[in-house]
Amino acid sequence: MLTEGISNKQQLEVRLVEILHRISGADPSVITRDARLMEDIGIDSLGFYEILIEADTCFGIRIQEEQLLQFKTVGDIQSHLESLDIDLTSSKTA
Repeated sequence: MLTEGISNKQQLEVRLVEILHRISGADPSVITRDARLMEDIGIDSLGFYEILIEADTCFGIRIQEEQLLQFKTVGDIQSHLESLDIDLTSSKTA
């Protein structure tokens, strides 16, 4: 993936869409900040656990299960990840 010249925030958004697409099979065009995880994208309870695993694998971070279950939209997850100030240049590729 060519990420040179785009911001860390944009890279994070691209990676998050890739992860959610892989987990849910939803069309990437519907995976927007406002999309609801369960209703719009089709993330089920198993999908939430896959998000936990992907966050650890791709970003090297751990999201607490209780915290993840409070997220309702893609934007909720993205805002949380942005608040952690993840350095995507040193994180693993998806």
